[in-house]
Amino acid sequence: MDGTVEEKAKVKAEGELSADIMQPQGAKGPIPFVIMLHGCDGFGRVERKWGRDYGGRLVGAGYGVLLLDSFGSRGLGPDGVCSDPSQLTWARRRADDAYAALDWLIGQKIADPKRVYVLGRSNGATTTLIIMNRAIGDLHEHMFAGGFAMQPSCYLMKNVEFYAPVHLILAEKDEAASPILCGQMAESKRSIPVKTVLWKGAYHSFEDHEPIHVFHGYHVGYNAAAAEGTIKAIIGALNEAKKADN
Repeated sequence: MDGTVEEKAKVKAEGELSADIMQPQGAKGPIPFVIMLHGCDGFGRVERKWGRDYGGRLVGAGYGVLLLDSFGSRGLGPDGVCSDPSQLTWARRRADDAYAALDWLIGQKIADPKRVYVLGRSNGATTTLIIMNRAIGDLHEHMFAGGFAMQPSCYLMKNVEFYAPVHLILAEKDEAASPILCGQMAESKRSIPVKTVLWKGAYHSFEDHEPIHVFHGYHVGYNAAAAEGTIKAIIGALNEAKKADN
């Protein structure tokens, strides 16, 4: 804690983050991993279901999964972070959380150091873009093999250089994070191109099995084609990277 408004001015020099880990049955030695990052409302009922759903599919495909909770041990709820239009402050802090989790997985010899990926949604997706920023990665001993950002804010990201492949997963009707701005970012010339998928007719948080409703002023809700197509595409990209490594 560093005394933010959301933390009710509490400051703590050291602390712990909570996480759930899932691994394929019988997994031995370091294996490829995906660190999953929640959105601005934390790992509540809805996002934990997403973690179990997508995480379970990833485990079934042979990948370990760490569901990283940046908010629970800090006492944060959805009202504070979700009400910040840019959410960049928390996205930056959460990038350090993800690198701490990466170091821990490698230090425990659980994860293959060269094959740890990050998958974030909403605020966690913005965090993913910050994580993959070469300027941020250069500050850390270990780096991620790639990032998947589901409906991120691409504000101020146009000229960012990424150090590994980044996949943008966007929703055509997203009112919370502009798919147009992200599209413009993806079209910018950079040494490592950004790959983009835009799901037609989908709103923000299309991965959640919830009816379309208004959350903090924007529409969110389930789109079956986008939800299923996204996890299939993520697993496909991971498997393609595995083949390339071999």
